[in-house]
Amino acid sequence: MTAVEPDARPADPRWQRSRARLHAAVLELAADRPVERITGSALAAAAGVHRSTIYEHGCDASDILRGALRAELDEIRRRLIEPATAETILSATAASADEVFAHVDRHGAVYARELDRGTAGLSAMLAEHFAHSVRLLIEHGAVTPPEVPEDDPQAVAETAAATIAAAAVAVIAVWLRSPEPRDRRQLARRWRLVLPPWWPIGD
Repeated sequence: MTAVEPDARPADPRWQRSRARLHAAVLELAADRPVERITGSALAAAAGVHRSTIYEHGCDASDILRGALRAELDEIRRRLIEPATAETILSATAASADEVFAHVDRHGAVYARELDRGTAGLSAMLAEHFAHSVRLLIEHGAVTPPEVPEDDPQAVAETAAATIAAAAVAVIAVWLRSPEPRDRRQLARRWRLVLPPWWPIGD
């Protein structure tokens, strides 16, 4: 049997169906237990796939969980940030932030536990998502970090993206420690609070 080329897998309907099943299953299982307690057998059974299928999509349950959450975040960015124009980027940024916060709220049980425990690599995954979005905003010209004399503008931009991303993860982690039901408007207010003065807030 010929193996599917890695780059061809996302276009394979069978691969997409397996991924969707695994993502749905891992999110359901991780909602009420630490991800390291999700065995390959339990995940495969919940997804209705063979255990070997897991390794076509990740190394273990933690990897599949990151992939499931990242897929939702990437879809928000693809839909709102990437196609935005100079005229729409500010409103697209606000809409994207709102949807990202809704995503975090929807999977609050998973994020609250794993971010607090520092497991599953969710902190790094979230930080990279935010950093990539900030880099796109800089490329769009929607945000412009201040110039630093005698410094490399690209390095300054990367520093700004990494710093804002880390702040976003910290804001989310602290907000998730609040008792449910959480107020998502409070999360948005705290996010605005930590943004640098040169970041355009909009209306």
